[in-house]
Amino acid sequence: MMFLNNNFLRGSLKLYRYKLKAHSFLLYSLIAAQLLALLFSLGGTSHMASSNGEVSVTLNMYSASLVIAFTLFWIFFVSYQLPTSRYKKLERPLVVNSLSGSVSDIGFLLTACVFGGITSSLFGIILRIFVFVRSNPAQILHDHFFLTLGDLLIGMAAGIMYMVVISAIGYLMGMLVRISMAFILIIPAILFGLIRVYTNSMQHFLEYFTAESSLPLFILKIIAATIIVYGASILLSDRKELA
Repeated sequence: MMFLNNNFLRGSLKLYRYKLKAHSFLLYSLIAAQLLALLFSLGGTSHMASSNGEVSVTLNMYSASLVIAFTLFWIFFVSYQLPTSRYKKLERPLVVNSLSGSVSDIGFLLTACVFGGITSSLFGIILRIFVFVRSNPAQILHDHFFLTLGDLLIGMAAGIMYMVVISAIGYLMGMLVRISMAFILIIPAILFGLIRVYTNSMQHFLEYFTAESSLPLFILKIIAATIIVYGASILLSDRKELA
């Protein structure tokens, strides 16, 4: 049993390292997507103007939310694609079972989540620097503009956690589509039906995660949900292999 466990761990680690190199272009595409989002954010996310005839005030609001949105979309797309046949072909040079393949996939996605959470926060700082340099410092509303190290780390942790749970959902959807192409239609239909019929329940479910004010409890909730979703994906992968 110990020998089999050691072989499994070595095989999974070998696959993980292999995928880091083979899928490195995906991380480059993340940086490109974040740069594009940053360029869109440089003009401001919203504008307000007011005037009484003598004095006019213009308010430009800047936010890195677009960078975060692009990052979340990117991790969903990558996690959805990873279980598909196109990417599974890359594993053929290595003799692996479905469990090793799934574990290495999850390892790669978790690494991508950490990378994406860090870079999205750093792009937020770049946006602040751009606004500070381009604008008159006296015209900047300083509330929440200058980040402390603690706020930066909390933002990184929250971003990483959201990416982790979205990657788990995307990976599960990709695994279902790999089992049957019919899920391409079934999954959106189910989601649409749940949103239409159980709108309040879905809202409360989302708030269960997003409205959590305690960071440790928020992280525990995300970890628990991620384990369940990734666990379901692994079970489906084993079933696919047996079939």
